[in-house]
This record gives sequence, structure tokens and C-alpha cells, in this order.
Amino acid sequence: MPRNEQQTCQEIIQPALIKAGWEFDRGIVIGFGRVNLSGDQMYDPTQRIIADYVLRLSQMPLAILEAKAEDKSAADGMQQGSRYAQRLGLRFSIASNGQDYILTDNQTGAYERLTQVPTPGEILDRLGRSNIDWDAWRPVFVYPWYEDQITRRRVRPYQEMAIFEVLYRFSQGITRALLLMATGTGKTFTIFQLAWKLLHGNVLTNNRILFLTDRNSLKNQAYRAFAGFTSDERVVIDKNSVRLNQHQVGSLFFANYQNLDEELNGRKIYEYFEPDFFDLVVVDECHRSGFGDWFGVLEYFGSAYQLGLTATPREIDDSGRPLTKEEQRRDTYDYFGEPAYTYSLKQAIEDGYLVPYLLEERISNVDADGYTGTDGKRYTTNNFEREIRLPDRTKFIAEDLWQILGRYELRQEKTIIFCVDDTHAAFMAQELRRISGDPNYAARITRSERNSHQLERNFAEIGSGNPRVAVTVDLLTTGFDAPDVKNIVFARPLKSSILYKQMKGRGTRLCEDMDKRYFTLFDYSGASQLEDSEFDGHPANIQKPKSKSSSGSRSNTKAENTTPKPVAEGVSVILSNTERYVCLADGRKIPFDEYCEQSKEIIRSLSSATLDDLLEIWIDQSSRKELYEELKDRDIYIAAFQHYLDLDHTDGVDILAKVGFDLVRVPTRHDRVVRFWDQEENWLLNQVDEHRIPEEERLKSSFWQASLDHYALFGIDDLERGATYSAPQFVALFGNFSSMLKRYGGAPALRSDLEAVKHHLYVPMAA
Repeated sequence: MPRNEQQTCQEIIQPALIKAGWEFDRGIVIGFGRVNLSGDQMYDPTQRIIADYVLRLSQMPLAILEAKAEDKSAADGMQQGSRYAQRLGLRFSIASNGQDYILTDNQTGAYERLTQVPTPGEILDRLGRSNIDWDAWRPVFVYPWYEDQITRRRVRPYQEMAIFEVLYRFSQGITRALLLMATGTGKTFTIFQLAWKLLHGNVLTNNRILFLTDRNSLKNQAYRAFAGFTSDERVVIDKNSVRLNQHQVGSLFFANYQNLDEELNGRKIYEYFEPDFFDLVVVDECHRSGFGDWFGVLEYFGSAYQLGLTATPREIDDSGRPLTKEEQRRDTYDYFGEPAYTYSLKQAIEDGYLVPYLLEERISNVDADGYTGTDGKRYTTNNFEREIRLPDRTKFIAEDLWQILGRYELRQEKTIIFCVDDTHAAFMAQELRRISGDPNYAARITRSERNSHQLERNFAEIGSGNPRVAVTVDLLTTGFDAPDVKNIVFARPLKSSILYKQMKGRGTRLCEDMDKRYFTLFDYSGASQLEDSEFDGHPANIQKPKSKSSSGSRSNTKAENTTPKPVAEGVSVILSNTERYVCLADGRKIPFDEYCEQSKEIIRSLSSATLDDLLEIWIDQSSRKELYEELKDRDIYIAAFQHYLDLDHTDGVDILAKVGFDLVRVPTRHDRVVRFWDQEENWLLNQVDEHRIPEEERLKSSFWQASLDHYALFGIDDLERGATYSAPQFVALFGNFSSMLKRYGGAPALRSDLEAVKHHLYVPMAA
């Protein structure tokens, strides 16, 4: 009898790996899969991305091995192995059934069949990495990760890849490296773990690392993030520490470049250190224009390894031309080289580490058409709040935002609004306080506020405290971590795609404590025209709003806010463009009406073009699961329609029916339950066998009343899980699940009745 996959792994593949000299980890979770936008579970366990084997040498990942059963073809694992390797940024993957080994070069697409597993040395040769000085660097590579005993936070696979890519370059004598990792993916934690290995591996001459930022908040945040090191090992560099001669004793040094550039007794602060004092200088947020001012510090410590951190790809397009001197000073790639490792927003969303987002464009007529002032000058959005103040436009935006947040039940969710300048932010915060009637609802958080740091801390604290809305200019663009932010609002135009990504990044963080599945961008200034394919290096994917269709969803939106708001004599503001978009993980931005039309065709193709077929698919648990997977593969998100069509308490199948079959009346789950009891109660009670006593009949009736009430709140997927019936509301009514099953007649009877109930629950409900 041929071995199954488990036996093949244990009896053939693993011994072969050991013989070839491999270290390996089995069953590595690369990611959890994309966050479910709706439902009771944040992740679908079946969507986990699990690699059979990660093959290592001295802990450095070198390849993926995908295993198959002995009687399967090794080729069956090629595609999956390549996909997992590419997710991690590994060039090579191997597929094996224990007899054949197929090695794929995922950079070139070439593959070859081998009779035995390749050795680590052979893979290193193919990678061009066979010249590592293992005597010096192996202690660094193999030193274990730091693990906090309280949080148990561990290094994620992509963070591990970033660290080893940097270590490899440093081991080759390459002194400059760049990491490109999306906002929210843990760059600071990654560098902490890198420093942990370097300082304990004793490969550095002095064992000293400088972490360089351009803001006090980032410096303080980094200092706290390195708490795995003792306070004696961590040093903050400023004038006071230098004056007290406390600046040179430690291993990890934190400073703002502005502080280092200050003078004390005629010398720059950084000149109080010898040029070779530091072994590694880490430059946080190195893409910002301040990078040009960091050259003095970097050049002074030029003998050190230098590592740049950025969340955004390069913005300068050389197009084959040489960069000017000024551009060179601003271009991170020119200084640090191409990224050693890239982890994009697209990949972080697909792996389930960051949340996806929806986008709604809400452009006023003044922004769309421009405004001619009393001076005869033509003003556009780029001029508003810079060259000309339009208080009523600000008032209009605040009122419209309040209305749309109310419609989506988002008023108490955290919101960040980006304004043009401090004055604009002050007016916007005041308008929201006025509209809400709550003096603490919105706060301006800018450098002009004396207590800006306290306001930041209050807003960043997860939970229901105030303010709910932070109105800022650019203070909260980077280094600010408020995971439960669900709304990002652009009331200022932008020219920089880097700045746009940073601002958008404030909403990408996952927050399971608040059940945050996605966030929404509300664009009042056209800033979202900077949307692109996220780290693919292509030009911005700019899609102009399409002409308005006659669909019901669009007409409802247009009618919502047409009351003119006077701006100046003869000029009023109305909402002229409320284009809404669905933004997908790959960076595509699709107008909602277009998304509906595309989805309609797909939904009909999946259900044989009839509503009855769609309901039949939905009733069966296995076919519904296949439908979920097919919809996800085709980028159809029920929650996007739920959000935009105001169908919060509607069953997923009815939302799909609305989109796919132009359903006029969309029933809620509660409507389905009411119809069930009106028309199906006699059928349900007749299901009770004649020999059962009235008490059992009452049990059955009470059980299904409780179950369908639960369905009305949480949906059918929840009703099909056994764990649901151990919830307090069921235990209070029926006792523990096992005893209730006995009284009901056993698990088969309950399963049979559930299937029957679903057929009577999911019937077409005409208008």
C-alpha cells in the first residue's frame, strides 16, 4: 500500500532532508489569509497559508518544500510550492513525493527533475551566496529570537526574511541596505530582532547601534520597542546627556537627527562621538525629505553599516536620465540601493496581517468646477485654504461627513481627518464639535496644540475614549499607532504618492479587540487619484470618476446632500461627485457601479443565472463554502455591498441576489425568520414524531425559536457550528449541549432538522 502524505514526509522526505544537511521547520503558517469582511470569524481557517517545509541553513530560510503522497505526482506540488516561496521572497521551491524532487527557480521559471533533494550548498551556489564567512557570522544567524514572556509576540515569516536578507548583505561586506515594508507590518520590531541577533552574535566591533529618527514621538516609540534590552543598554542622545557625559555608555542609542545636528560648545552633538563609534546606523522613515539633512550624520559615521527603513517605494522617476544633485540627496534608492527585502501592502492584506479598505470619493461642485474669487482670480482645490479661505466649504464637508458616518453607523468609530493647515484643522474640528453637540468629540492634533502629545496618547488608546475624531495636518502621518482607526478622511489635496500612502496607512492596522475588518477612505479633495498598484513600481493607477449611471444605488447617493451651501456671493457648494470605489488588495480601484456590474455577471455565472439555484447553493454548507472561495478568488466581497447598499442585517445570499438579480425588495434575516414562523410553524411541529410527548414538542419549538433568533443576529454559518449551542443563551434555556441533544433525539436528528429548516428558511421572497 502506498504511503499517504504524512507517512511520506516522516518515512522518506525528512530522512532525506537530514541526510542532505538541511535544518527545516514543518507546517509554517506564512499568513492567515485575507481578513473576512463579515461573519463571526475574522479568519477562515481553511484559507491559512501553510508551507509544508521551510528549508534552512543556520536558521536562514533558503527554500520551500511542498510534499505530496507517495502515489501522487511530485508535479502536483509545484504550483503551490512556488506560490509559497514567492510569498516569502524565496527564489527556490521544491516539490516532492519522496521519489522525485522537482526544483523550481521562481525568478526565471526554470525547473528540473532530480532524484534526490539538493543540498544547502547547492542552493547557496545557485543563489550566489556560497562565500559567507560562517566562522564569523554563524553565531549571529543562529542566535535565537527574543520572545517577550508576557506578550509572546513572535517574529513573523516575512520579518524573518527581512532580517536574514540584511544579515546576508552585511556578511558580504555590503555596508548599506534598505528595507521596504508597508506601514503596520512592524518595521521597528523587525529591527529590534535584527539588533538582538547582531549584539548577541558578537560580530560587531564595538557592539553599538544608533537608531536615528526625525521626530521625538518616533524616537520614544523606538526606545520603548527595544525594551528587551535593559535600560542601562539603551541611551537617548541629546544635549543634556552629552553635557552630563552620559552619552557613550550603552549598546543601543536613540536620537533625532535634528538633535544630533545641534551645537554644544561649538561642536555638533554627533561630533562628541568618534566616527567609528557605531557599528550600525538605522535610519527610520528614510524616504522623507529630511533625508537630505541626514547626510552629515551618515557621512560622519560612514564606516558603520547603514540600514534605511521605509514604508513607501521611491517616488523619483529617473526614466534613464541621471538624477540631479538635489534628487540624489532625496532618493533613498540612490543612497541605499534597491531594497534588500520588500513586503507590500498588497501582500500584507492577502496574508491577513493588515486590513483591506473601501474608498468613497465625495467631491463638491466647487472642487470639481473651481471658483472665481472677487479678485477675478480662478481658484481650484489646490488653492483652497492656502490662498483663499472658504469656511462654508469646510462646514459643508463636516456636515456631509457627519451624515455619511451616521448612515454607515461609524460616528463613534475613530476617524482621522487630514486638513490643509492648522487653521483649516481648527475650523474643521470646531464644526464637528458643533454638529455632534459634544465638546470632546473632535480635537485638532497638530504641533500648534500645546498638549498635542497628550491628545495623541488619548486618541491612540484603544477603546471608547475621546476624542473620536483627530483633525490634523501631517502630525499623524507616520509613527502614530492607533489600530482601531476605521475612517481616514482627506480634506486636503496631495501631490505626493508617498504622503498619500503614509496617511492611508493610518487605517491599515488590524485590531481584533474592536473586530476591525476593514477601513474606509472618504476623499473630499481628489487625493485618492494617487492610488496605485502598491509597490509594483508602475505609474499611479489613476481612474477618473465615470459618468453617473442610473442605478438605484447611485441615485440614492446623489439625492442625499443636494442642499446648496453658500460659499460666496453667487456661489454655493453641493455634492457633485460622490463616486464610490472598492479598493482591492492588488491596488485596483474600481468604481462601485462598475464593481456591481462586473459582480452581477459573475454571480449569475456561478448560479446558472437563476435565483433558485443561488438559494440551493447557499442552503448546502459545502457548496456555500465553495461559493465563498470562488467569490474571494474573483474579488467579490459581500461586505462591500453590505456597506455601500446599507444592508447590515441582511443575509449574504440576499445581498448577492440584490446584486446578481436586481432584487427589488431585499429581505433582512429578521424578515426571513418572521416569514418562517408565519408560514412554516405547522410544518416544523409536524416534524415531531407521533410518539413524542408534548414536552419534547415544546423543546423543539423553543429550540428553533432560539436558533432562528440567533440566525437573525449572526447568520447561517454560525448556526451550523456546534460551538454555537454551548453559548450562554442556549445553555440557560436547554442546559449543556450533550444533554440537550439527548432530549432532542440525537445529533443525526438535529442535523436532519437543520437541513430541513434551511430549505424552508431560504425561499424566494418576492416584493
